Amino acid sequence: MNRIFFRLNEVKDLVSISYGDFLSLIDYGELTLCAWLEGQKFGLVSKNNALLGVFDYSGTVSLTKRQSKTLLCEGKTIRLEQFLIQEPERIKAIIDCREWFADLPNHTFSKLSYSGDVPNGPFVACGPVGLVADQRASLNYVKNKQQQALVDGEKVDLLDDWMSLLVDAPVKQLGIKPIEIKPEQLRFDIRKLAEQFGPECLKQPERFGFAKQIESQTVMPSNRTSTPIEPNVETNPIKVIMGALLDEYPTARSDKLWNLLRQDFKQTVRCYDIEQVIDEMTQDQIIWFGRGRDAENVMSYKTFQNQLSAVRKQRFKT
Repeated sequence: MNRIFFRLNEVKDLVSISYGDFLSLIDYGELTLCAWLEGQKFGLVSKNNALLGVFDYSGTVSLTKRQSKTLLCEGKTIRLEQFLIQEPERIKAIIDCREWFADLPNHTFSKLSYSGDVPNGPFVACGPVGLVADQRASLNYVKNKQQQALVDGEKVDLLDDWMSLLVDAPVKQLGIKPIEIKPEQLRFDIRKLAEQFGPECLKQPERFGFAKQIESQTVMPSNRTSTPIEPNVETNPIKVIMGALLDEYPTARSDKLWNLLRQDFKQTVRCYDIEQVIDEMTQDQIIWFGRGRDAENVMSYKTFQNQLSAVRKQRFKT
């Protein structure tokens, strides 16, 4: 199947990053997830909040960073009234619902209208549309009922009246029924991982249409001259260390490589800074001395991020 949305337990089969790194992307808000949704009578709503019709849907919806973390990291269920439909091609038709709801009180939508065109791309929809409790009207109904009972000298059962209000509100209106999303409904978009780490992180890039892009980076020009080309040897010692880190962790984020380098700096025998270039390293900066110079060099974490990005791009390019 030519899918782009996958279950979380498929990460290890599709990409070369670890599942821990994948989870860290969610922790740091660098990757948002999706959720699988199946249901009927979801609402198509216009920009001016008009209800244009209802539809059935089985497909994925987008989640925000906060929603992704709540579901994945906290293991909690969330409830949504609005969401972004990711796969409109899975919608068979938009159904005209004006006659169904014409006689219902409506305080939710600006008006009832109809548009039978299924959107071509992702769009915002709402949860199932139908009868929902009108709490304010139901509250007034119960109060009036009790007052009339007192006037008529009838017995008033306050507890039963209020319980009935909570269980099944007597007054209904047209509204949106929130949908419940559980952690087991989570999915991820393989394209977002490719954007985050580059298509080289995919184990089968050609499966997702990235093969030509990668091949074009490695094909040698046919008109190369025989003129010797001076080798591109990196002389910046910190960039050399970055290269050593990337050799072992090609898809790791900058914060993880920074922490890994800090741990390496504390060792008597260093694995990455093998020439003991770094003189001091804190949470915020690296201090080292250039060869043949007495001048002290300082690199902030932000500069480290920028230079690491440049080194990563250069290594993947060549």
